[in-house]
Amino acid sequence: MSDAKDQLKEQLKASPSFRAELKDKLKAALLSKVPASQPIQYNFDSYMVTDVQPGQLRMLEVDERLVLPTNTLVRLLVTASDVIHSWAVPSLGIKMDAIPGRLNQIWLTINREGVFYGQCSEICGANHSFMPIVVEAISPRAFLTEYVKKWIQ
Repeated sequence: MSDAKDQLKEQLKASPSFRAELKDKLKAALLSKVPASQPIQYNFDSYMVTDVQPGQLRMLEVDERLVLPTNTLVRLLVTASDVIHSWAVPSLGIKMDAIPGRLNQIWLTINREGVFYGQCSEICGANHSFMPIVVEAISPRAFLTEYVKKWIQ
């Protein structure tokens, strides 16, 4: 009887979680690569804004936001080019380590439009406090008309 239990334990250790296995089979409507470095990048350079305008948050605004469609399954691929970072947007329930030489993934669906702020949450060096993250969620229609056209050109 204990042999069967031991075999089952070994099989469970070797198999991925059911949730992870299902997520791997899903097809995302959008794939976004998020390479982190000081300053953080989202498949394009994104720097903290130093000259804050009225309505912007000091030390949280960036020159290029990561814009994603709402109600759409999105897969983010997260990595780093220099040191370990942690890409975190608490109001979206997202925190993923960005590790040089490793490609981590996280899946998300944003169910409301808005602007969501985060920061690197891994102490990563002298510029750690200057690594804000801004995710802007817009309707799928607005996303297709505004951003996909830019990428095609």
